[in-house]
Amino acid sequence: MSVEIPPPDVEERYLEKLVFGDSEGFSENLRHVDKLFDFEQQEEKDLFTYDDSSEDEHLDQLKNRDALSESESDAASDEVENMADEDLYFVDESDDDRMDTDSDNEPASDSMSEYSDDDEAAWQDSDDEKVSVSLLGADRLRKLRRTAQDDKIRGKQYIHRLREQFERIHPRPVWADQIEGDSEDEHEQDTEAGHASTDVLTSTNPLLEFLKSNQTHNVRSQDTRFLPAGKIDISRLTDANIKKISRSAVQTLCFHESQPLLMTGGYDRTLRIYHIDGKINNLVTSLHLRNSPIQTAAFNGDDIFAAGRRRYMHKWDVLGGSIEKISRMYGHEKTQRSFEHFRISKNGKYLGLMGNSGWINIISPKTGVWLKGFKIEGTLVDFDFSQTTAKDAHTTLAAVNRAGEVWEFDVDAGTTLDRWTDDSGTGVTRIKFGGSNSRWLAVGNNVGIVNVYDRLKGSHRPAGTVENLVTTISSIDFTSDGQVMCVASRDKRDALRLVHLPTCRVFSNWPTSGTPLGRVTSVCFSPNNELLATGNEAGKVRLWRLNHY
Repeated sequence: MSVEIPPPDVEERYLEKLVFGDSEGFSENLRHVDKLFDFEQQEEKDLFTYDDSSEDEHLDQLKNRDALSESESDAASDEVENMADEDLYFVDESDDDRMDTDSDNEPASDSMSEYSDDDEAAWQDSDDEKVSVSLLGADRLRKLRRTAQDDKIRGKQYIHRLREQFERIHPRPVWADQIEGDSEDEHEQDTEAGHASTDVLTSTNPLLEFLKSNQTHNVRSQDTRFLPAGKIDISRLTDANIKKISRSAVQTLCFHESQPLLMTGGYDRTLRIYHIDGKINNLVTSLHLRNSPIQTAAFNGDDIFAAGRRRYMHKWDVLGGSIEKISRMYGHEKTQRSFEHFRISKNGKYLGLMGNSGWINIISPKTGVWLKGFKIEGTLVDFDFSQTTAKDAHTTLAAVNRAGEVWEFDVDAGTTLDRWTDDSGTGVTRIKFGGSNSRWLAVGNNVGIVNVYDRLKGSHRPAGTVENLVTTISSIDFTSDGQVMCVASRDKRDALRLVHLPTCRVFSNWPTSGTPLGRVTSVCFSPNNELLATGNEAGKVRLWRLNHY
């Protein structure tokens, strides 16, 4: 049974005409196509055009539009005047840390041309033009005036004056302008080149531009002041990875040798690099390595190396924008089943890989070619390169087995320098060089004991012993001047201590019972000794400032 649809009535035909138009109106508009409505030049004209001679009750309501807009404007003005001071401003802590500002510092007129941006805004609010704000209505708004006669301004002018006031209080960092300007230039070049494929280069551009900037660590040239023992002056800063927390435990931390950058990595297979300023700590860039959980990552000039429990490692060339997989051992594959534990010498000439059967394979960081290998007896548990940066100085490699036997090799000559046994005996887990010219050598074991050796004395007796922890030592690091050593264990919450050198006394005032360390999985000092970063199992990187430096 079919239902007969009645023909449309007058009102329905009228609505169809408003929505879809009709043939008569379409033909009429074609003849006047050159006189289309201009929204920018006719802001005060009605949206629809109609004939005043014919009555239209549906469109007569538009005649009161101006009156309604004026009343809304007064209401909005009253609302702004009643706002609290803290509501007039906002802090933009986005990842980009950018704000729209005027391109010059000349005094601006009230003309809206001064507020025109080079890039069209993503959102245009028509109410901004309708709002009128009186700068004399409240004391808190008087500081926005440019002259004594300034009174009412429009919404967009009000927004930009608030932004200018905010930037006077909190100046825009220089590096943000540099990166933003370089990014705009590169965008124009990419457009002219036809939007060529960038692949990996796209994700590395922020880091590349940052490395090209002139920011460096504030490394003092004068002699370092001696740090007193007993108590340390330390304060907490904003978490280093607050902009992007890791999805797994932070297995590795590494500061850049010259730039204020910190790299983190873990089993979430992602490298993240942060600009460390102690306040915002923006995420500069990140790199996801598919099917490659990260155990160790390190900077080496303009290259980044990362590896996990795989038969290969990744080399990220920041300048070239390429990622290379290093896997060939040139006949030594049987001694290298995993690349997860590696160290890079201080001078950048050697990359050491912890192999199996007591082998340490040395490859070239530049070419990835196998150079030489060193073998010790027993089970290799850790090794480290000396910290000497002098070009004529030989690089020393120290390796230790689980029984506490230590071998020292001359990497350049390929010879064995010394062999001795640590006093702690069995259960050794970590070995680490530290201090100027690698003066200190620390050896930690599985019961929380750390023996510290002074290599200047040429003795194999410990200069001091740290016994404040009771679980396996998993992390050891030194400040570059060798006055502070950090030891930590991941087997217990808050198991971290700072040790004064050369006294080998633990600082008594930190950490406290309220220090939010968690289970510490990695530690790292900045090259200028000012910062200490600690990663934990929750994926957070705590940041601390050593105020002595």
